Amino acid sequence: MVVTIDWRHFCFFKTMFNKLYAICLLVEDYEKSLVFYRDTLGLRVNSQDTQYTDFQLGESLFAIFQKDAATAMFPKKHMSSGSGCVIAFPVENVATACTELQARGVAIFAGPKQMPWGQTVAYFKDPDDNILEITDS
Repeated sequence: MVVTIDWRHFCFFKTMFNKLYAICLLVEDYEKSLVFYRDTLGLRVNSQDTQYTDFQLGESLFAIFQKDAATAMFPKKHMSSGSGCVIAFPVENVATACTELQARGVAIFAGPKQMPWGQTVAYFKDPDDNILEITDS
């Protein structure tokens, strides 16, 4: 007799976290990051304040927030420098997207390359050295 247990039924977080609302990057230079994400990458502004902007990406928000101003939400000791995550954006064609990004002054530091699982990816950085990925998903 083989008994199969689906552990997802026992996980509290299955029903608690089932959607991504927003990703907010704390940035050193808000204006420089705003120009990068809005003008260089062409993200559409959803809402904006003097030190905060969010961009609508499907059902989720991608936001940038001036790091110094974020101390109103939590102590600065909880903030560290960038490069702690990789944010991936799907594109139709990675090679074409790389060419377009390079024409806009973005330095691609890896790729386009095909990963062992078949996905094509390329990597570049934002003004705070956060790693961004474009992928054919």
